[in-house]
This record gives sequence, structure tokens and C-alpha cells, in this order.
Amino acid sequence: MEKLRVMSIMAHQDDFEFEAAGLFAMLRKHYGNDVELKVLTTSRGASGHHIYDTDATALMRDGEARASAAIVGAEYENLRQLDGSHVNMQVFCDRNMLGGLWNAIRAFAPHYIIAPPVAVNPLAGIHIDHQHTAEAVRLVAYQLGVPNAYPTMNAPRVTRFKPPVVLVNIDGYAQDVIWHFRVCVDEVKETKVKMLRCHRSQVEEWLPFVNNLDMENPPKWDSAAWVAQTEERHRRRNLLCGFDDKRWFEYFAVTGWGAGSWKDQNVLDKVQEDFPFFEKKKD
Repeated sequence: MEKLRVMSIMAHQDDFEFEAAGLFAMLRKHYGNDVELKVLTTSRGASGHHIYDTDATALMRDGEARASAAIVGAEYENLRQLDGSHVNMQVFCDRNMLGGLWNAIRAFAPHYIIAPPVAVNPLAGIHIDHQHTAEAVRLVAYQLGVPNAYPTMNAPRVTRFKPPVVLVNIDGYAQDVIWHFRVCVDEVKETKVKMLRCHRSQVEEWLPFVNNLDMENPPKWDSAAWVAQTEERHRRRNLLCGFDDKRWFEYFAVTGWGAGSWKDQNVLDKVQEDFPFFEKKKD
């Protein structure tokens, strides 16, 4: 029996943990060794620290991402573009980046991709890296089945390739409420917290700094306060989606970017079969 392969493609080294770490933990718990998981980031996140220089930040965040992914037995990779370079900071959808993404997806051959959504509300705030990562997945999805769309990197050329189903999470910036399935991750919340805490430079240092408006009194890390904030984050997401619920849920929508779409009942049934712990949105 072929193993299920699920790939997360997000911008930064902690984006996956906030939005889909619970899903990966549930997949590992349900399938054991019969699932292959991969975490791909499109940016090195090199500008995301207020103390360390860009090279030190990138190296630190790479190590943190690998430690987090290892907790659920996932492979971690930072995107290499067609020219072999990484995206140090801002993500842009040019041919160099898209070709690297095309190669990375085809090399892993996932059945499912988890990605950020493309923000559609013109009044919504966006993060350039989140938005361009979402657009990159969307732009490259059809071309995954086109064998000569881009040069092949470090692998034999594959003629026939079946595009995956692409699911998107709800983005913390735009907060467009579009979802078809949700998953309660309460039973793996300790794993999710452990994975998030691997990103010390991010959750304990950078985010408190960049989210702080009081320049006179910089914040100090408080573990209990952070856990409470993480609890509240999930509650706010539930309220956004119409649920007054303190349980931890992650929300996903089926796109038409890859194989099938949310309009195809066969696709929805297959998603439910492969993710049996999913709760489908009631019409």
C-alpha cells in the first residue's frame, strides 16, 4: 500500500507550527509510519530578528525548524530556487522561485499540499511572504503536470506527474473565513506547543519584540503568559469561524489549484477518507 504523503509549504519557519502542526501530529498518530510528512519554507526568514544579523538568524531558524519537524517525524527543507540560491528575505513570484518550487513539489510528490490562502479582501492586512507563497503555490500548481515547464534540478526528468490536492489554512493576517474542514487537535496540543517552543528565536524573542508597541518597556518572555496567549489565539480563530469553543481547532479549505476542487464531491470524500479526523463544515 502506498504511503500517504503530505507537504506543508509556508513562508517562515514557524508558520506551519501555528497553522498546521496539529494536523501533522494527528496524521502521525493516526497513520504511524504509513505517512510521509514534509515541511518546506519559501524564505530563510533572515530578516526576522532584532538582535542577530541576517546570516546568524537564518542559521538559527533553520536549526529550530529541523528540531520542530523531527518531533512529528517530518522532513524539513528550505526552498532552493532554480539558480540554487535560497530566498533570504522577501518572497517574490519570479521564474527563479517558481521553478524551484515546481522542482521541490515534484521531488516529494505529495498527495496533499497545505499552504497559505491568497488574500482576497482588499482591506485586509497581508504579510508579503505569506501572500507571495500562496500565490506561488497557486501559480505553479497546474504546471506541476507539465514536464518541461522548468529545468529539472538534481533529479531525472519525470514525464507523468499527478498534481496533488491543495488545502489552504486560514491566514492570521487577512483572516478570510473560508474553510471546508476543521480538525480538533486537543489530543496533540502538547506536541503542537512543543513544536512551537522549538522556535525560540521567534516565539520568545522576535514576536514579542515586533508586536510590542511600548518602546520604553520591551517585553520579557513569560512562558505561562505565552501559553495563555496561544490558548486565546485558538479561541479567537474559533470565534472567527462561528464557534464559541475553547478547544483547539485548525481550519482548512479545499482549493481548485491542484487536483479537483471543493466543487467535486469525489474530492471531498477522498479528503475525508484520508483525513478521517476531519470534521466537515455543515452547509
